[in-house]
Amino acid sequence: MNRGTTIGAVVLTLAAVVVVVLSLGATGPPPFDAESTSPSGYAAVATILRDRGALVDVRTATSVAQQGFGPGDVIVVPAPELASFADLDAFTDAAANGATLVYGSPPPQRESSIDVDSFDEFLAPIPSTELVDEKLLARTPAVAVPPGECDIVDFAALGQIDGAFAIPFTPSADQPEQRTCFGDAVGVYTSARNVGAGIEITLAGPTMLSNARLWPDKENGGEPLANAALLVRPVEVASSAGPARVTFVRAESSPGSSIGSSGPSNPLRLLPSGIQVALLVTVVAFVFYAWGRSRRLGRVVRERAPVEIAGSELVEAVGDLLRRKGSPDRAAVVLRSEFRRRMGVAAGLGIAPSDDVLLSWLTRHSSVDPAQLHATLSGPIASSDALVALARRIDSITEEVTGVRQSP
Repeated sequence: MNRGTTIGAVVLTLAAVVVVVLSLGATGPPPFDAESTSPSGYAAVATILRDRGALVDVRTATSVAQQGFGPGDVIVVPAPELASFADLDAFTDAAANGATLVYGSPPPQRESSIDVDSFDEFLAPIPSTELVDEKLLARTPAVAVPPGECDIVDFAALGQIDGAFAIPFTPSADQPEQRTCFGDAVGVYTSARNVGAGIEITLAGPTMLSNARLWPDKENGGEPLANAALLVRPVEVASSAGPARVTFVRAESSPGSSIGSSGPSNPLRLLPSGIQVALLVTVVAFVFYAWGRSRRLGRVVRERAPVEIAGSELVEAVGDLLRRKGSPDRAAVVLRSEFRRRMGVAAGLGIAPSDDVLLSWLTRHSSVDPAQLHATLSGPIASSDALVALARRIDSITEEVTGVRQSP
């Protein structure tokens, strides 16, 4: 496998691992959160309220319970079943002081046979709100519900709302003062009742105010309905004396809760199924391609090395071959070239000294006549006998200068 393919395979593998790790560990904001843009979030309705001048805040149930609320305040509790009874009592007290309280679903009721006064911190209602799949929430067409016999003045003039994922409820019989709208005798989607100086409004499900249900099945041409107005109208009433302060209570999952994080726990789920499969096929295809194109080296093959011979013997062998071919002059060139190299190295003149420089040095370091030295370096070689004589002179001079005999 070449270096580029290896690097590409490693990078792609690491990217796939990172995506898987992030997809397994990623968690989004809580369900029905005013800062969440997921299909189940409340960011859209929160933006509408801000555009109308409302002051929007997000708090936990405990924080809201410890805060004093009154006229001009609107408390939105998307999932009251996740709040403790002590928190629910605090919400009711805020409404009694003049605040507007909006429940996303009917709040749980205490069992009359249990004394919970000293157990408020330990008892929690069992959550009944089930989170709907994000894709299903976004793609399901609207189930239009008209106002019907509506005795909630603020809602009477509204158009149809979407009740696709809401569960109609029956107003409590011990609260005959409750007013209803959007529904019939079997069940209603909204109710309202006065609590002291304030008002308590109850919806049939927290998804009624979620991002996806304000404009159901938008991608397929669905029409926007009046779900946002179920919160906008009460806020407008509360803002008669100044900007309304809207506090969204963040849904906090309790042990055993059926509500988890509303943000997609797996970012890959945001992609259509076809694209997810295509990504998987691409990764698999690249791995097979890299494997198929990779170089398979296999086991190392050990080869016997050729017999090493001395350089002088190689020169003589080449010279002898040339002599046999009838080329004494060419053989002489080979012999003289090797002779110059050996003498140049011995004299420190390099591997290719000039004839003049080498002749001067040999004259000082050998007993051979300068004329013979000149003939050895550059004299004509016209016959085999002359070539043999040249080889003998070269051998004699080499032995005298270096002390090493070149040939046996």
